[in-house]
Amino acid sequence: MADKILMNKNSLAALKIELREYRTALPVFEMKEQQLKEVVQTIEYTIERLEKAIEQANKETKKWVAVMAEDAVDVSNLVKVDRVINKKREIVGVTIKAFVDIIFENTEVDLFSTPLWVDAMIEVVKDQKTNHVIMAIEKKNRELLQEELAEARRMKNALKEVFIPETIHNIRKIEIYLGDVERLAIGCAKLVKKKKQDKKVLL
Repeated sequence: MADKILMNKNSLAALKIELREYRTALPVFEMKEQQLKEVVQTIEYTIERLEKAIEQANKETKKWVAVMAEDAVDVSNLVKVDRVINKKREIVGVTIKAFVDIIFENTEVDLFSTPLWVDAMIEVVKDQKTNHVIMAIEKKNRELLQEELAEARRMKNALKEVFIPETIHNIRKIEIYLGDVERLAIGCAKLVKKKKQDKKVLL
């Protein structure tokens, strides 16, 4: 909003339109902020749950470490991601990714030459890689949504604390000025009328 405003009826009308627009926009940004907060909280809960699942799986697989060292089987080479399938999802104007599926490369395991624990370990590694992929997606989603949340909050605060109060102040300022001008004009008109009447009396 410009610092200097024109003290006339056109400016007053324009400011009243602006005020209506600001008051219409405010609840939109308030609602957007609330929706984004709820989605971010849900994502944070998902990330926390995934982190716990990964940590728990890591603890459970510690018992495999000694066996893996003895048999020298590199399970990570047996589990490779082929592709990750996502779909786009829109949250109040923000496009994020929703995990759909993860496809692993087909790896032939020779059941006669590999230890019995390898099959079970492969499933654990697949679960871990899946959780890591989902967590990476959700962290990126959280980042995008938090940026939009910060922007919505900035706009809400700007409307509530700056634009609306300033516009109300300027409307009042112009109304007071125009009221003073009108009273002055009426006073001048009465004075001119009185002078004309006095002149007629003298004639």
